[in-house]
Amino acid sequence: LHEGEILEQLVHVEKILRNERLQSEEDRNGMIYVGSSIRNCVFMGMGEPLNNFKNVVSAVKSMFQRKRWNMRQGRVTVSTVGVTPNMIKLTKEIPDVSLALSLHAPNQEMRSAIVPAAKSYSIEGLIDALDNHLMAKVKDKNDLEARKLASKKRRVMIEYVMLDGETSSFECAHELGKLCLNRHLYVNLIPYNPTDVKDTLRCPSEEVMREFQRIVASYNTFCYIRRTMGADVNGACGQLIVKKEKSSSHVDDIEDTTGPRGKPTRLVSSLNRRNSISQKYSDDERTLQLLVIATGVAAFSFAVSVALFATRRRSGDKAFR
Repeated sequence: LHEGEILEQLVHVEKILRNERLQSEEDRNGMIYVGSSIRNCVFMGMGEPLNNFKNVVSAVKSMFQRKRWNMRQGRVTVSTVGVTPNMIKLTKEIPDVSLALSLHAPNQEMRSAIVPAAKSYSIEGLIDALDNHLMAKVKDKNDLEARKLASKKRRVMIEYVMLDGETSSFECAHELGKLCLNRHLYVNLIPYNPTDVKDTLRCPSEEVMREFQRIVASYNTFCYIRRTMGADVNGACGQLIVKKEKSSSHVDDIEDTTGPRGKPTRLVSSLNRRNSISQKYSDDERTLQLLVIATGVAAFSFAVSVALFATRRRSGDKAFR
């Protein structure tokens, strides 16, 4: 996505929030009105952000600018599967943005089995890059008090999906805790949300997740279990997929479903939107090229006219003399 396409999503969301403000509680269908402005933004679920480095950085800077979105710096988070060189570049470009690493396993072998991109970068290098982002504005990285203060100003976190199996074992909890030992990173445990895809994945029991959390936290690390929201409408983490209804061969995109009282939502398919935006950009580019050519021709004609006028005037002056 280009910078403008990223920021356009904020425009659409703010329009929805403003419309909700005008709705009655009945029209909201039980939804709680949270305000008419965006307070948080996360780059996630739209491809690897750090592989689109230039546009993501430009969009984040626009969100921070007072005359544009004026969002608090700690309220914008870039989530990455782990591209170490670009994590280092991000720290240099915008050290105040929050950074989240999708880890999902505590060692290289396990992570490579479930995260294809993990084969390119070592876990140790990723954790070091994450730690450097946290301590970007601290001179002494061994200063524990400065580290605690930095962790309050800037969220630097590890995202770890809880899948029933080896990666959610208590041995892995100890490994994860040792990776984060005394770094004051946030570990976000994400319960796996079921989908209609044909897999055997499932979330471990709440008792297992609580014990996993306790073990990780024992290594002086902030560890939380993310609260699942939106599962009833297939909108929870990992559920934003195309769902095929059993009673029909028609496939509905989640953004094309109807809202309260059967009214269509204001959002259109992201694919159609992207195509229309791309077409608009290409048309604008062609128009701009024609304007540039026309302006160049006009400028050249004006210069020639001025030169001819000046030549004739000099010739007239000489004849008069």
